[in-house]
Amino acid sequence: MTTPSPHPNTNSPLLRLEGVSRSYGVRHAVDEVSLDLHAGARHAIIGPNGAGKSTLLHLIAGTLRPTAGRIRYAGHDIRRWPPHRRARAGIARTWQHPALTRPLTAAQNVLLAVPGQRLAALRTDPRAVAAAYQALTQVGLTDHADLPAARLAYGDQRRLEIAVALAGRPRLLLLDEPSAGLTTGEITGLTQLIRALPADISVLLVDHNLDMVAAVADTVTVLHHGRHITTGTPTDIRDHPDVRRVYLGATPTSPPAPTNAASACPHPTGAPVLRVRDLRAGYTGAAVLTDITLDVRAGRVTAVVGRNGAGKTTLINTIAGLHPAGPGSDIHLHGRSVAGLDTRARARAGLGLVPQGRRLFAGLTVDEHLALPTPHPTRARTVTPRQVLDLFPALAERRHHRPDQLSGGEQQMLALARALVAAPDVLLLDEPSEGLAPAVISHLAAIITSLANRGTAVLLAEQNLPLALHVAHDIAVLDRARIARHVATADLRDCPDQLHDLLTIPATATA
Repeated sequence: MTTPSPHPNTNSPLLRLEGVSRSYGVRHAVDEVSLDLHAGARHAIIGPNGAGKSTLLHLIAGTLRPTAGRIRYAGHDIRRWPPHRRARAGIARTWQHPALTRPLTAAQNVLLAVPGQRLAALRTDPRAVAAAYQALTQVGLTDHADLPAARLAYGDQRRLEIAVALAGRPRLLLLDEPSAGLTTGEITGLTQLIRALPADISVLLVDHNLDMVAAVADTVTVLHHGRHITTGTPTDIRDHPDVRRVYLGATPTSPPAPTNAASACPHPTGAPVLRVRDLRAGYTGAAVLTDITLDVRAGRVTAVVGRNGAGKTTLINTIAGLHPAGPGSDIHLHGRSVAGLDTRARARAGLGLVPQGRRLFAGLTVDEHLALPTPHPTRARTVTPRQVLDLFPALAERRHHRPDQLSGGEQQMLALARALVAAPDVLLLDEPSEGLAPAVISHLAAIITSLANRGTAVLLAEQNLPLALHVAHDIAVLDRARIARHVATADLRDCPDQLHDLLTIPATATA
């Protein structure tokens, strides 16, 4: 097998895409994209959801094959190379959601990526162990080397995935939405990590965070509907009118001005639909949540915010029945205890869930996903699959597509649409804005506000603080396993610095 030379011609690009396309029937996810990436480059790809960004990374990594065009790496045509051969040649990648072996420790996850290492031989080769710890040191995770990946905070899982990629000694590193779901402080650390990578590693980055893109990338390419719009410096891209129109969903002179949830059609305060009392939860003896007390009322949005690792996802999953609650925990829905019910029974009683990571069925189409949920016979369906598709026009055009044929944003829309068809009285949303473009986040905010205005009780766990402040009526701050503060959002909008000490999120963070 021929592998790329370790010292290619420095005048030739390390990676060259020539008219690369990927089609699903008549739909062109990537449409004749050409791109040159030279050794040591820091190149970003941006664009609205559905632009073809992640599909392009799949084509380079080999998890998808192009339907047209040529991909050259270090002078070799690699169109027909399988993913493992590309990885051995120096192409490493991360994913939109951390793809880790969760029962294994952080060190064991990295050891699996060390060249020549096998699962049966973990920790037997001192050189492999040293290489694994070197990668963990690069991302600042040596203190967590012996923790199972499942026990790491979400931001640390992101860093661990980069360590796994670095352990393979890549020449080309593909990063897919690495900042999604991270706090501003964690994004700052990620930016520093990428900028500190050795100059002999080329980086191709897909991300929606324009501030991070500007901080790490020398060149930015913009895609829209699979086609190339423009390529230039971060400054050129920010000022490009077509980029602002397709990516931000607005022109520089007419920014969108959505209505705040807390001031639109307020519902009278009554008995809470969802009551949580003394909720406890943890993992293998380690307490994650302690004495959580929370009320969620009809027609109102309660947002739970906190650092990564504070327990937001654990709270959502415990209420939904996906994670066991500790002794003494009490969860009431419409005055009835559901603590002893399984997840399916809670869903039929009126709990809807949009989980982090989407959890879609790989073999089912959009239409088939929307045909699955059925409300309990005693509860009338408030929205039909057809009406849900009216809320998400992009999904209406993809009704016969499976999740792997959808963009990340379209997958998130499908997860939300599936939950809405079940007509929940309480909707649990876990990081719904993760990986979404700014224009789509505005659309998401409008949908959440509309649901509350129709009387749905919404519990939102969200890392995007500006979105939470925009749609929520009240904010609960998780810190050190407890709700450290619960305050009306209206009291925070004028003084967002009040959350700074607990969240370590600057008040100037952008949506």
